[in-house]
Amino acid sequence: MKTGQDSHINRIFSLLDCFSIKQPELGVREAARLLGISSSASGRLLSSLRNEGVLIQNPESRTYSLGGRVIRWAGIYNSTSDLSVFALPYMKKILDETNETVSLYVVEGNERICIERLESRQNVRIVEMIGQRLKLYAGSGGRAILAFMEKSEIERILKVAADEMDPKQSEYKIEQIRQQLEIVRQTGYAISHGEWLSEASGIASPVFNDKGCPIGSVSISGPSQRFQDEEKLHEYAGLLRKYMLEISHDLGYAQNNLG
Repeated sequence: MKTGQDSHINRIFSLLDCFSIKQPELGVREAARLLGISSSASGRLLSSLRNEGVLIQNPESRTYSLGGRVIRWAGIYNSTSDLSVFALPYMKKILDETNETVSLYVVEGNERICIERLESRQNVRIVEMIGQRLKLYAGSGGRAILAFMEKSEIERILKVAADEMDPKQSEYKIEQIRQQLEIVRQTGYAISHGEWLSEASGIASPVFNDKGCPIGSVSISGPSQRFQDEEKLHEYAGLLRKYMLEISHDLGYAQNNLG
């Protein structure tokens, strides 16, 4: 049995489904007719979605069309879908060459989300959930992305990070992160030890789109005891930079180096 809330949500999706290429704009009465509801109910629903940025309203005709929030959702979907398709063959190569867990992250707001993961075949390994959300400023997978974002965006995210920290330590920790980001920009990869999971380490490189913006990262992770050999880490870094550049080129990235 559907609750009132379920019915309201279904009505929202039904309304959004009414928009199409042939009918990109809807008025209150037309939406009411298509949904089989009163004009007053239709008007309230359209107004609420406009206030949330899901719809925009033409000031002259008073009709509604899909807004910037929908475009942002579509952009995330397209980016992540394309990225998964392009990244997976390279992730399999990395898994075969390292036998460590390989994860793919994308940016969403102030966080990164794991959207693909290939687990190590070793008995002791890092298990990461697809859909897991992690901070952009913490861990190799996050800093690999954050380092190459626009300066204003970096500052905004570092401000959020500072607000989440102990005020007595925030200034020192933010300065540490700034230094780490600079190293990432110079080397093209990030390394972390025990930041989001005790006794776990990782190394990651960013993926860029055709506009040169970082849209994600791929990390190699495992128990920290297997990530102490500098020669092995150098080898992993080379693999990541090589394959991330190839993925980025597949996505239209024009440069021949990361960043």
